[in-house]
Order: sequence, then structure tokens, then C-alpha cells
Amino acid sequence: MKIGFVAEPYEEKNASGMGHVVLELIDAFLKKDSQNEFVVYSSATFAKKRMSSNATNVLIPKNFFHKIYWFFRNHSECDVLFFIVPLLPLILPRESKTILICQELASQKIKPDNLFESIKAFLRDKVLMPISLKRGSLIIAASNATKFDLLKFYNLNESKIKVIYNGYQKFQEPIKSSCNPNQRPYFFFAGKVKYRKNVHGIVEAFIKFISKHNVDCDLKIAGSYGGEYYENILENIGKNGLIDKVKFLGYADKDQMFHLYKNCVACLFPSINEGFGMPIVEAMSLGAPVVTSNISSMSEVAGEAGILVDPFNTDQLANAMWNIFSDKNLRNNLIKKGKDRSKLFSWDKAAKEYLENAYYLTDAN
Repeated sequence: MKIGFVAEPYEEKNASGMGHVVLELIDAFLKKDSQNEFVVYSSATFAKKRMSSNATNVLIPKNFFHKIYWFFRNHSECDVLFFIVPLLPLILPRESKTILICQELASQKIKPDNLFESIKAFLRDKVLMPISLKRGSLIIAASNATKFDLLKFYNLNESKIKVIYNGYQKFQEPIKSSCNPNQRPYFFFAGKVKYRKNVHGIVEAFIKFISKHNVDCDLKIAGSYGGEYYENILENIGKNGLIDKVKFLGYADKDQMFHLYKNCVACLFPSINEGFGMPIVEAMSLGAPVVTSNISSMSEVAGEAGILVDPFNTDQLANAMWNIFSDKNLRNNLIKKGKDRSKLFSWDKAAKEYLENAYYLTDAN
């Protein structure tokens, strides 16, 4: 069998959450299956260190619409083709099967920031997504929450959707420690500084936490930042005299992330919407208690191993922060539950289920 994977977005450096999904899945596919032939389609040369003897790399255009046209002109000869929605080759051989990977539906629920984003969201969500979802042989959703969203926003047959949970990045303890033994206790958030991630809510809750309890504690935020949204948050921090306590770190590499998770009081992840929420499991695996949202996929992923809060209620979040900060027994209990919970998720397990569905599609036809 010949299996294709459209590796977009392909990001070796400073990879986004979706970029990690692509890299981790392909790595796990090639590790798990040495019998079938794999074709990795990417807009930049795929790293040789990731390739195996049964895999080839085919370059495709970087521009989204050019990709679609490229597949129109160059028909895939794969028996099964995986891709992140909504990218779908316009014409494929009749015998080819397509498996759509849907991580989340965000812009259907959160209004885009500006006219350009609104137009892009319309084309993606109202034009391309329905075509992709209708023509795909199978849809893999990253959570039951994402499956529910697919059924809510698109007229789909439920039997066409399979839920396969993501794995997570596994961090190794660096040989050289970058941890400062004299640093203050800190809460930690991992992700881009944008509205959907509810960074404004995290900061507002932290301000309330400090104001009420007057403790010597920091908030560290690892992820790209900038623009008006960030500036508004920064203004709020300045008004409350906490510039020295809220640290925007920018992108953090794996060594830095290990220490940031490992040494935090707790990981805060009260997003407004997620398709899965990998930082929840990453934090749990390294012994960091987690406070996350009681909506979307986050309650599903965290289960009873995290503290769940209303992401729109900053008082709830501030109280959860204080409970973990002040109650050693609670914190230790969350650490134990989190480590056990994280063992339920892995990319090897996810890849096995992905490939089983690919085999089923080809065997059934």
C-alpha cells in the first residue's frame, strides 16, 4: 500500500501546535510501519533525519491555493492520503481514499479579528471545508469536542468521524540545567499570546491573585507575542504595577520547556477553545498541576486530574491558583493524578489507530 501525508504546516523550527501534530504523526508512522510505502508532501524539503528507507519526499507549492492547483495538475497515486483540513486535492484517482485530520474548529465559534481574517475564515470554513468534509473517505477528530463541533457546523454522517486522541511532546531532562535556583515561585502558560488562548483572562486572574494574597510570585508566558492584543494586556499589567512579575518569554525550546513545566507552581491553560490541548498533557507528564477550562476538549483531556474552571470567570481561576499555591496536599494529589493521566496519550498509540483506519479503508474496497 502507498500512503501519502500532506505535511502542512511543516515547521521544524518554532513549530506551532499543528506543526507538532504533523511532525509527530509522520515520525510515528515511519517508525511503526516499515512495510508500506510512504510519500511525504511538503512545501520545503522534509528533514532527512525524519525520513526512512520506505519514504520519499515530494515538494509542493507553499501558497494554499497553489497547493490545491498543484494536486489538480499532479494527481496523487497514493492508495490513502492523509491531510489536515481543509486542503484537499481537487481530483484523485477513484480508488484513492482520503483521511481528513481535523484538530479543531476555532473560527466558527470565535469571531475573526479583522476583515482579512474574516474573508480567509469564510473561504476556509464556508467554501473549502464543506467540500473537503463531503469528499473525504474518513474524518479523524482530535477529541469528542471536535467531533461534536463537526456535527454541529456541518451536515455530516456521524459514522464518518473517528476520534483519535493526540499524543504529546515528551521532554528529556537537559544535560545542562538552565534553571535558576533563586527564582520566585511562578505560574506558567504555554501557547501563543492571542485571544483564543485567553491570555487576557490569565493575566487578569493573576492580578487578582496577587492583589488579594500579596504573595511573591511570578507569571511566565512562553509563546510568540505582539500586536494590539498583547499591547492591551501589557497596559493592564502596567496599570497594576506588575511589570516585574509577568514575564513574556517568547518561543521556548524543548530544554527550556522542560524546566518551565517541571518547576512551576501550576500550568494554567484556560483557553476559550481547543481541539485537544497538548500543554495539558505535557504539563501533567512532568509533574505540573494543571488548571484548565471546563469547556471544549480541555475538560475531556484533563479528566479528573486537573482543576476545571470557567474560562470567562477570572475569580474562579484566581481561586484555583490560590488553592494550589497554598495547599500542598492538593498540589501533590494533582501531580500524581496528572502523571497517571498523561500515560493514556502517546503518538505511537495515535499512529497505530490512524494506520488501522487506513488499512481498513483499503481492505474494505
